[in-house]
Amino acid sequence: MRPRCIPCDRYFNSDTSLNQHKRTSLAHAFNCNPCNRRFDSEDALQQHLRYSPAHAPSFSCDDCDRSFNSEEALLRHLRDSPKHQQDTETPLDAFFSSFSTFHYDPSLPPATSYANLRRHEGWRRGNSTADVAWDKYQKALQSELEMWYGAENDLTAWHVLCRAIGVEPLPKTCEQCEQAVRRTHVNIVDLIAWGRSGSEDKVQTFRDVAELRAYTKETGKIFRNPFDQESGNVVLRHLLRNIFRESL
Repeated sequence: MRPRCIPCDRYFNSDTSLNQHKRTSLAHAFNCNPCNRRFDSEDALQQHLRYSPAHAPSFSCDDCDRSFNSEEALLRHLRDSPKHQQDTETPLDAFFSSFSTFHYDPSLPPATSYANLRRHEGWRRGNSTADVAWDKYQKALQSELEMWYGAENDLTAWHVLCRAIGVEPLPKTCEQCEQAVRRTHVNIVDLIAWGRSGSEDKVQTFRDVAELRAYTKETGKIFRNPFDQESGNVVLRHLLRNIFRESL
């Protein structure tokens, strides 16, 4: 009796012909549709599904549009990321909220809130109270920067910075991230505002220090140089520019 392919209801002259039919016929193909690949057997398909990186389990944070390799990594992100700590008062929140008669709106950029505070308090340059407040504001900015952009040996911190300035695709190592952002000119207060807002748009960057200086003077988005130049923070070590010879 001639061998038969039961699913196809076809007969063949030999077992060799039948086996060739099973290997090449689309009716017997074992397809991985996401990869657009075809396999010769169910076992081969299952092995592909088990071991291919394209089918590795992914644990996603929909709010941040990020994926993690394990549930533990996702839970750690949800626990530690400032974006998910909505009930936590940030350093800037604490600073602005310390002025009891000032109506503070956390959704506004820090520079806007500080300008509103100055008008509310009627501060003028040279006023001692204004000087003390400026120092506290700058310290709050520095603490906020550390919160949103971590240590330079932390790939997650580098990736936050890369997303902020529009580096795509995200580099795979800290060293590659450093190469990608090394010559970037960006306003530090804008970086802090980006972290606070959770915006998907990238932060504005500039061609050179002169262009950044003009923008900073015009907008009043001033981040005072900290004295500690050995900071391990991603931004302070790699993006802080000396744009003013004198303090403003």
